[in-house]
This record gives sequence, C-alpha cells and structure tokens, in this order.
Amino acid sequence: MLDNFVFGVATSAYQIEGGWDADGKVPSIWDEMSHTPGHVQNGHTGDIACDHYHRWKKDVHLMADLSIQAYRFSISWSRIMPEPPKKVNEKGIKFYQKLVNKLLDYDIKPFVTLYHWDLPKWLDDIGGWGNPDIIKHFKGFASVMFEALPDVEHWITFNEPAVFVNNSWGHHNYPEAVRNVLLAHGKTASHYKANYDGKIGISLNLMPFIPNDWESKKDLLAVENVSKRHNGIWLEPIFNGRFPDGINKLYNLKNKLFFTKEEKNIVKTSIDFLGINYYSCPTVKYNPYKPPVNAMFVNNDYLKDEMGVGIKPHGLYLICKQVKEKYGDIPLYITENGCAYNDVLTHDNKVHDRRRINYMKQHLAYCNLTVEKGIPLKGYFHWSLMNNFEWSFGYTKQFGLIDIHYPTLKRTPKDSYYWYKKIIKDEEFRKKEMEEL
Repeated sequence: MLDNFVFGVATSAYQIEGGWDADGKVPSIWDEMSHTPGHVQNGHTGDIACDHYHRWKKDVHLMADLSIQAYRFSISWSRIMPEPPKKVNEKGIKFYQKLVNKLLDYDIKPFVTLYHWDLPKWLDDIGGWGNPDIIKHFKGFASVMFEALPDVEHWITFNEPAVFVNNSWGHHNYPEAVRNVLLAHGKTASHYKANYDGKIGISLNLMPFIPNDWESKKDLLAVENVSKRHNGIWLEPIFNGRFPDGINKLYNLKNKLFFTKEEKNIVKTSIDFLGINYYSCPTVKYNPYKPPVNAMFVNNDYLKDEMGVGIKPHGLYLICKQVKEKYGDIPLYITENGCAYNDVLTHDNKVHDRRRINYMKQHLAYCNLTVEKGIPLKGYFHWSLMNNFEWSFGYTKQFGLIDIHYPTLKRTPKDSYYWYKKIIKDEEFRKKEMEEL
C-alpha cells in the first residue's frame, strides 16, 4: 500500500528563510509588500521568518528524523541574481549547495522549485512578468542554478502561476504575464532537457470543479468555463501548445491570449512530470448574472480549515483522474497538500493536532486509491514542514508539522510529525490507517 511511493514535505524560500538582506541578497517584491503597511496582517514580515537561512542544519536533521524521502523547496531568485551588470551572488549559491549536499547526505531527494512568488524587485521595476524581457532573465537564472546544483534530479519551473499572476504579484498586465510565464517555462524546460539528465516539471494548483446539479446542462457549462479559466489556461498550452477554446471571451479580452506558431512549439514542452497542489474541489452553479463565466461557487456542508477551504479529500483522486484522461500517463506528484489549524503548544510541551492527522490520513487514502486505479501518482509532499509566513496572513495561519515559537524560533514537532513518520516507516501501520477509512 503506497509502496515505492515518495513521501516528502514542502516549503518555499520567502516563507521560511528569513535573512532578507543577508550576504548580498537584494530585495524581492515580498520584501517590499511586507514592509508596506496594510499589505500583511498584523504588519508581519518575512525578514526573519523561521530563520531557516541560519538554522538549515537543524531543519535538515528534523527532516531526516521524520524519515522523508524527498524535500521540495524553492530558490530565492533575489538571493542569487542582483541587478545587472552585477555578478551572480556566490554566497547565495553556496547556501543552496550546502543545503542540497546535506539533504543528499541523509538520502533525501531535493525537488527544487525555481520560482515561488518572490520576484526580485529590480525585475518588478521594469515590468516584471508583464515584460517579455523577463523570459531571458528567468532562463538565465535557471541556467545558473542548473550548473550550481548538478546533483539535483528534479526541478520545478513555477509554483502556482494561477496565484501569482491572478493576484498581480510581479506584473500589471494579465495576458502578457500569462504568456511570458508559459514561454519562460517552455524555454527553460527545453534548455534543461537538452543539456541535463534529470527531470523537470511545473506545479499547478489544480481543482476538479463539481457541478451543483449533474443533470443541469447549464451547471455543466459553468464548470467547463471555470475549469478553462483556472486549469485549462495552464494545462492546454503545456500539453497541447494552445489556449483553451473561448478563453479570451471568458476573460473579456480581445484576443490577447494567443501564441504564434513558433511560440506554440516553445510552450508545448514535453515535461517529465506534473506537480499538482491539491487543496479542494469547489461546487459550481450556473449564474447568468456573473458574466462572462456565468458561474458561482456554492457553499456546502463540508468541514473547512481556518483558511475557509472546504476539506474534500476525494477531489485529489478526481483531479488526478481528470489529468490522466485528458493528457495521458504523465507522472504526477502531489507537490502540496495541507491544512491550516490554530494548533496550541500545551502544558506538556506538545502540539496535539489531531485534525491535521485526520486530514493527512484522508488525503493519503485517496493517494492510495489513485495509485490502485492505475493513475501514475508517484509521491506526496505535505505542506508544510513547519509553520511559516503565510503571505498576506503573516504568521496567523499554521500549516506545519513542526511548531515554531517565533520569539525564540524553537522548533517543536507536532503529533502529526510523529504520525507521518510512522506512516513512512511502518508499512503495517500505513496499511491499518488507510483501511480504517
């Protein structure tokens, strides 16, 4: 049961590293946003975060004790590439080299994400993702990292472009940002595949939208429209070299989302795997008063976490099934899956996060079902290793297997940490836990 399956955890640079101006790192857009009043809850910043930049050895030891087989983390672009003509920041390079080497010492495979939202401010100042020049800048940054980390065998170009593009984090031109991200992905992936022996993919926050009424043609149309805007706008170019039919109409754009013949060949890159960040599957109902998509989300009785996200573990199987049916047997990884709960460090100096354990158990059970159904799901990365800076929510939302006491930065593994460790190491326990559901 989930044999030959990769169990891992995930983080991102800005959310855990801290060291915001250490050793030659230049400002990112998230440094700027978090330093600007009103952008982040309670005025929190990522200046220190979990201080992983200085405490990475301790954190890798915790990962090794957890017995994970893989660790997904991201590179801080701002830590590597100052504004030209300044040279690559060697101190930033050395940080990631030491991290990767230590992971490999413990037989933990690094899955490295090149971009997890923290664009260097100097690139934002020239238009960010809305400026076509960013394509060459991204490919150049990626090339530096490919050379610097030759032992990394799994690379991810982008994390959740649907989030950073839709929220205008690093651009002010939606259609150009979509095109430039996809072209940067395609050129970078092609370069890697032509010159290196590892594997490269992308992580998308996909959702299997569910019609409110399966017998309603209008609800089914609403699902199709929403799915094209959220899933298809990224999947169709990557797999088929084109945008979904009618996508410009669904965004009230005048044919701004398009590719030339040459660009179609660039974006249609043969990725080696697809990362799926799975959190929920919304129910959709037709609504003629919500043009141009003519859809609305329906609240239902599912439990929600403290982000207000409906907990629907069956959707993990559904989205993997949909990807296989539409795009074939591409290897899949759940590159993020997790929940926010207000965990408390109790008098016994422990965190009894039973709700997170139940959440993980249910989602891993659907991972098992996915594999049993012949869908090529290869691994699961829990979000997240530790509590961290949750973007505009600051430190008010807790996703981690490890508690962080921010005044002292003390790490305390939660009950879920020990449960996950047993799931990974003990096949009989894993089987028992899956069969209970």
